Amino acid sequence: MQILIPQPATATAAPRGKLGRALGFGLTPLTLILFCIGLLFTIPAFFHPHDIYFMCAWDVLLGISIVLDLLLLPRPDTLTVTRTFLDSPQLGAATRIELAARLDADKVLDLRLLDDLHDSLTGTPATQRLIVFPREDALSTTTVYPRQRGDFALGSVYLRYRGVLKLAERWAVATPVTPHESKPQPQRVRVYPAHEDSRDSTAFYLLRARQIEMQKRRLQLRGVGRDFDSLRDYQPGDELRNISWTATARRGKLVTRQFTVERSQQVWMVIDAGRLSRTAFELKRDSQQFVAETSTERESRHLLTVTQLDQATTAATMLAQVINGSGDKFGMMAYGRGIQQLLPPGNGPTHLRLLIDLLSQTRSEAAEADALQAVARMKNLQQRRGMIVWITELVDSAGRPEIAVAAAELVRRHLIVLVVLKHPELEELAARTPRNRDEMFHSAAAQEMLERRRETIAQMERSGVLVVETTAAEIGIRAVSKYLEVKAEGLL
Repeated sequence: MQILIPQPATATAAPRGKLGRALGFGLTPLTLILFCIGLLFTIPAFFHPHDIYFMCAWDVLLGISIVLDLLLLPRPDTLTVTRTFLDSPQLGAATRIELAARLDADKVLDLRLLDDLHDSLTGTPATQRLIVFPREDALSTTTVYPRQRGDFALGSVYLRYRGVLKLAERWAVATPVTPHESKPQPQRVRVYPAHEDSRDSTAFYLLRARQIEMQKRRLQLRGVGRDFDSLRDYQPGDELRNISWTATARRGKLVTRQFTVERSQQVWMVIDAGRLSRTAFELKRDSQQFVAETSTERESRHLLTVTQLDQATTAATMLAQVINGSGDKFGMMAYGRGIQQLLPPGNGPTHLRLLIDLLSQTRSEAAEADALQAVARMKNLQQRRGMIVWITELVDSAGRPEIAVAAAELVRRHLIVLVVLKHPELEELAARTPRNRDEMFHSAAAQEMLERRRETIAQMERSGVLVVETTAAEIGIRAVSKYLEVKAEGLL
């Protein structure tokens, strides 16, 4: 989405050093090598003391060259740096950042840049080298992989540039600021849940949703909904409220209105942001190739550490794209101890943009989520029958989990799809043959937890709740598949 790309930020460079303008420069490695060469003149001075003047002359000549090279360097305020995001920052997705340096002076510079991005965008900043020509933009592009959602302030761009002799270099700093703000502030970016990469994976689901919608339109189910379809002659048994009195007056006989099934359904995505949503795991990036020294380093760069909530927000974005393409309306509620984010049902690109913005601000909480409060709010928000896709986790407890009570309360009026995350490591622990007493206790505890979980799921299914068990890596695909299944069977 082009609108989700941050605005470019520009800044003019300023001197920077230990004492500001006084020591805003340094010597290059070439200068140190030349000084060392001058020290070689001390060798003949041991035998002929007058030869020490050769070293002094060399050092004086080198010092003059350094001062001359430094004086020929342009002032820092002749340099302008612009930081531009070429892609929308998304969790775990490749995001290209372009730095443009422009020199307003008749010089050619050997420029080195260090972009101080936030830790959530990149680990160790890399130094970039550019050759800057007068009044031309020199461009450098880097690729980062954001590791957290939310708003982050970016740092400054640190500059070091050299002249023709390459004996001295100036130090400068530029802090890009976002334009059109009353008070200049450092550039801020918002990292969103993954949404662009999900286009390829949701293309099939969008096609299937459109096929289901076309089939429903061809069926033309009449007499059920309240969307007007056509007029026909009155027949015994028709409701009096459906009589069109204006058409009756024109035709001189009773005429009845026909209605079709309401095609636009409302689908809510409810996200649990409580304690268990902080659970972290690793996902493997599957599209990018990384260059590294060893196979272990390449493998580690392919891995992305995300939380359970990160995957839930990505799944909600993926599901919203399919719902929007199928003609239904989607809403969202994220809750912890209270309601964090709330988006009433709607559709269209603008509504999808609002959803992605809110999901990027959703945060995990340290306390257990209050599902009953979320149910009470949902009952007030959604009066007519709708579909609620609830992404949560079953808390292991001796009694009936709160989420089961909440789902049973909503299923009386709405179609509930409960997407619960399972943990393969728990099943592996329960199936493992114990080799000692400790492993026996661990295995027995895992078996008991799984048994309580199965019983809770069975009770919810008997009450009419549709339960989808999935891993965090497949949560988006399974949620979309269940939505399409509900659409195809006409359960709404």
